[in-house]
Amino acid sequence: MMWLLTGSLPLFTIFGIRVRAHASLVLTIALVLLLGLGPGFGWQDRVQSMSILFLIVLLHEFGHCFAARWVGGQADEIVMHPLGGLALAQAPRRPWPTFVTVAGGPAVNVVICLICGAILYALSGWVPWNPFGFTKPIRNFEGWLDVWRYSYWIYQISFTLLIFNLLPIFPLDGGQMLQSILWPKFGYYKSMNFACVTGMIGAVLGGMVALATFNFMLALLAYFGFMTCLSLRRQLLAAGPWGVEEDLAYQSAYESQSRSNSNASRRAHKKIQKQEQSEKAEQRRVDEILAKVSAHGMQSLTWLEKRVLRKATEHQRERETPRLRKR
Repeated sequence: MMWLLTGSLPLFTIFGIRVRAHASLVLTIALVLLLGLGPGFGWQDRVQSMSILFLIVLLHEFGHCFAARWVGGQADEIVMHPLGGLALAQAPRRPWPTFVTVAGGPAVNVVICLICGAILYALSGWVPWNPFGFTKPIRNFEGWLDVWRYSYWIYQISFTLLIFNLLPIFPLDGGQMLQSILWPKFGYYKSMNFACVTGMIGAVLGGMVALATFNFMLALLAYFGFMTCLSLRRQLLAAGPWGVEEDLAYQSAYESQSRSNSNASRRAHKKIQKQEQSEKAEQRRVDEILAKVSAHGMQSLTWLEKRVLRKATEHQRERETPRLRKR
């Protein structure tokens, strides 16, 4: 039972990001494949829907990861859950980078819904608008290369994940985006405390719905969300407002210093590149002059060519002097 709450299955690494499937996702796929989606759905629907669920959750989480990297953060691991994963993406601890990182996942779902919705409408003039009411596809299964059915499942699953994740309940994407919006006005401590409290209330309501409908997966997600919010709130209360703000100030100063060091490093790198190019150009000119000396003698050189040779000799001595001192 504990494995269902905290366990995961390692899958692969891509783009430097380790991908794992949470036990709840493995259980969801197994139950759907064994028990089905309900009346009217064939075994082909089970295979298609679960394969597409895995793919869309993965793309959603990659949206978070690439958004975090785009704003200067880090992302090296993904844990996939049934209704969205947990991208271990560390954005810079400021409101705007946090908002962009969180919004990166739903943005992927929006693009997917627009593309697949357009395909569905073009092929049949129909698009399902109820994200939580999976209806039987209006077309029967006609083979594994049926574009309409794949578009239907991709659209329906992506639409459901999008609407669910945009609920303003922490730690869902909607709750995290709300916290990042409130952050500049109320500060990190108050905005996060508000997000945690609303997240716990939402989790309790979700748990009540799960009990009323005997929905095991919703109950599991409600428990996970409640414990996450409770743990974060305890950490906030333990640190206190001043402790949290001091930590954010330190983090901001560290990031500023890192950016300054990065800029200095880029300038030094450009300076080295320019020096190397200058040395190569000088060496080419020297080779041309030496070839002329070999063919016609020193008396054939102009005053400018002699000056180039003299400067090249001085530069060579300057480069060799530090080496002699080290010895």
